[in-house]
Amino acid sequence: MTLSRDAGGLLREGNEQYHEYCATGALVCLNEAINLTEEAVRSVPKSNASIPTILSNLSVFYRERSILTTSPGDLEEAIRLAQQAVDLTPEGDLDRPSALTNLSNGLEQRFMWKGQMEDLERAVAASEEAVKTAAEDDAGLYIMWNNLAKQLGERYVQCNKVDDLEDAIKALIRARDLTPEAQLGYKADILHNLGVRLQDRFLESGNPQDLEEAIQTAQDARDVCPRGYKNAAIIVSELANRLGARYTRTQEQVDLDQAIRLNMDALRITPPNHEDRAMILQNLANRLRDKYSRTKNREEHLEPAISHCKESLALTGTNDTHRPRRLNSLAMFLYQRYFAKEKKDHEDLDTAIALGREAITITKTEHSHYAGWAHDLSLLLAEAGKEHVDEAVQWAEIAVDKTPKGHSERAAWLVQLASLLQTRIGEDQKRAKEYFIEALSDDACPIGDRITAGRRLLMNADRFFLQHGEQEEAYRIAQEIIKLISLFSPRHFRNADKQHVLTGVVGLASEAAAVALEIGKEAVAALQLLEDGRGVLLGSLYDLRSNIEALEREHRDLAFQFRDLRERLNAPPLPTNDLGGLTGSNPKTLPRGDGRREIGKAMEALIQNIRNQPGFEQFLLPPSKSDLLTAAAEGPVVVLNISQLRCDALIIGSSGIKCLPLPHVNHRDVKRLSADPVSALSWLWDNIVDPVFDFLGFATKPTDDQWPRVWWVPTGALIKFPLHAAGHHLKPDSVTALDRAISSYSPSVKSIIHGRQRKGREARTHSSDGRKLVLITMEKTPSLARNSHLIYAPKETNAVRLLGTEMHLSCVSPACYKTPVLTSLQNCGILHFAGHGSTHLTQPLESHLLLQDWKTDPLTVQSLLDIDLASNPPFLAYLSACGSGQVADDLSVDESIHLSSAFQLAGFRHVIGTLWEVDDKQCVDMARLVYEGLKRDGLTDLSVSAGLHHATRSLRDDWVREVNPMGGEQTREWGRPAITLWMKNKTAPVAVPVAVKPALWVPYVHYGV
Repeated sequence: MTLSRDAGGLLREGNEQYHEYCATGALVCLNEAINLTEEAVRSVPKSNASIPTILSNLSVFYRERSILTTSPGDLEEAIRLAQQAVDLTPEGDLDRPSALTNLSNGLEQRFMWKGQMEDLERAVAASEEAVKTAAEDDAGLYIMWNNLAKQLGERYVQCNKVDDLEDAIKALIRARDLTPEAQLGYKADILHNLGVRLQDRFLESGNPQDLEEAIQTAQDARDVCPRGYKNAAIIVSELANRLGARYTRTQEQVDLDQAIRLNMDALRITPPNHEDRAMILQNLANRLRDKYSRTKNREEHLEPAISHCKESLALTGTNDTHRPRRLNSLAMFLYQRYFAKEKKDHEDLDTAIALGREAITITKTEHSHYAGWAHDLSLLLAEAGKEHVDEAVQWAEIAVDKTPKGHSERAAWLVQLASLLQTRIGEDQKRAKEYFIEALSDDACPIGDRITAGRRLLMNADRFFLQHGEQEEAYRIAQEIIKLISLFSPRHFRNADKQHVLTGVVGLASEAAAVALEIGKEAVAALQLLEDGRGVLLGSLYDLRSNIEALEREHRDLAFQFRDLRERLNAPPLPTNDLGGLTGSNPKTLPRGDGRREIGKAMEALIQNIRNQPGFEQFLLPPSKSDLLTAAAEGPVVVLNISQLRCDALIIGSSGIKCLPLPHVNHRDVKRLSADPVSALSWLWDNIVDPVFDFLGFATKPTDDQWPRVWWVPTGALIKFPLHAAGHHLKPDSVTALDRAISSYSPSVKSIIHGRQRKGREARTHSSDGRKLVLITMEKTPSLARNSHLIYAPKETNAVRLLGTEMHLSCVSPACYKTPVLTSLQNCGILHFAGHGSTHLTQPLESHLLLQDWKTDPLTVQSLLDIDLASNPPFLAYLSACGSGQVADDLSVDESIHLSSAFQLAGFRHVIGTLWEVDDKQCVDMARLVYEGLKRDGLTDLSVSAGLHHATRSLRDDWVREVNPMGGEQTREWGRPAITLWMKNKTAPVAVPVAVKPALWVPYVHYGV
């Protein structure tokens, strides 16, 4: 029976309005589609054969409106109409699969809102019947496969059945392949769903290929999604989620920043009452929390994350299947805020525990996220006090028990459980060790989680291994951790990403080296562990800037490829908007991190190819023993290893590599004294420098001008100490480092080796060669709150200019802005900067010299690492500024990233810097004395370090004469408000308090060969 002309017209108009809604998301169009179709239903006899199809379509319209308005009544009507359509359609009818599909969609939606598993099971059954009974040429078959996949995926989430996940992925691939090219919106939906499930499989398997495929699929979904499509916002937000998942694993900031921007775009176009708004808010909150973990900016990142999370939870119904996830997320956000505040807010912790308990209580134990929420509740309870520890252990055990081996999150769960168990005694200690070892060894898990497990093992090496005679196992653990550190910071990472991830491994190389020494391994084994696990960022840059002349002679094609990839890895970042807008504005554009990632893979393959060539087996490998020995060609290198287990000096000398234990040094004293290192000069001498000098035979002051040289490579908090100034300066008999040897510093032995290899290409600075003395004078620094006027800076550079002219150097003074200064370095022999320096407290790459444009475009460590002056290497950078050799962030001490090391890496052969604040007037005297030494001795490697050494000794001697005019002997540590001088007289010693003159000569240091 055909429809009347009026009914047919109404249905056509209704369908047109629905298609307009699909294209624009306009609710008014959807309302009109419902009204027109209902009018048509009323005008068509119930016996008409078209009634089931009309009812089924009307069901779709009602379900769409329920999603848009979150109306339970609309959803119930949609299910009623869909069931009625199925009941009216006999088995074998070609329209029955379509009716079943609509019914399954409605049941799935009600499950998501109310959480009744019966609805989900009915939805799966209806979808399975639909795909089984549909004709192979059914135009809607791709829709049926997509629906089945969504429901199987949700059943996987709820019941943790991996078979359902695999079946869902297969169904989505089938749906993708069947989708007509013209159906761009639906194709985007299918690709979006496939991306979600591929990420789930990544979490199960830890296979990074699944995650990369998930990201690519989500990108494809965004690319094909028509502009204005009703699901555009959630498609973009889920692309952001995929990028966020990769950030969580790799810590590449480009992924995080893109994820935040995409989520903000998605939120902007999502109406306040739209069903997807809660999900998008939660996605954005998650990424802002990740950003906070990186920046520690609570107001800018953590507080907005908490606000978005609360709004998301408020939009989530009591029975909504997403409610446990959002409760748990808010709990963990409040937990982070609890730690963020100096004064702990126990209300945040108490609320977090209550939310965590609610989340786990309303979640079925078979849910795929149950283990994760159990782990999080364990974290919360462990912080709440000793009375909650036993319960915390129970929840941690549940998390581990419910997570199969090979799952990407198992290592994190194991670490939490083991951390709780290690506080106990007996069998629990043994279990803790076993769990830590399992977590460390699980290559399906993120490297960061594995390293965390390794840290716990190393920090407890004595208790876990050495006391039980398991020396070789301890050493194996140490080696495994150092291998992971190199994988944690791959070549393609931007410097900021390397610096960020390497804060998570601080101290591990020192602990690994200490284990090696404690079990009797040779000193070279300990030193190689240190070199492999410290200075990773600078070391990777040195690798890329290595001299490849030998490779060019033997294998020009490989050398060409290496240069090409090196240049591409060194390329500056692309603009931040390269991902385009929400949809359709920049198709086929991948997140920019992918380009570097592929270049990095190509570089690793090329390096392996080069190593396969005869004579190049060691290309860019860590220094061998013979390489390490070359570092001591001009004098011994002393690596001072500070660890919890023991402290030692590893000394590279002409006779080999030796270990000198430092029994009176411990990491606690070093940490305590680092707050005021200038007060510890006597302690440094007695416990570190004097024993080392005795070992080296530097027992007395040289009687001629043949001063021995020594290079210091301190580790841990010891990098803050002026080893060159150690001693009892108010005692006679030369009991100071300044009176025994010339000291230089280096971030690592590799840095010294790199400098030695460049010696044959030492920079020339004579004006006849076109080299210049570049003078930067920042007498007045704009926008500086205090000390903006350095009245002695012009006097300093004028003194240097006079001496430079006498040395036949061409003196130039570029404009004191970043770009002109960097340009001047291209043909620079010596750079002398007199002005302010700024050491960033948490981001050493942001430390900078203060030029005129320091507020808008600062000359940072990062900007120096981006340049390479190796083709025309400058000779000396003299940084007469506060803290130019200082690392303020305790988590970055192993990397030694500061302005001095940055200038050295940029190509300067020598750098003179400072460990902390310097005096404006004293800077004039120090610079004058140093350049007088350079004028006298010429521009050689020795003249720089010797010039600074003799200048420092001269100013030290002046200081001693001022504070101790009668030559008395100090009886207590100096560097405090007053010192006591003992004077001999005819009866008894008399104590005379004398005001201290600050030791302004101490902080100047030399870096170079």
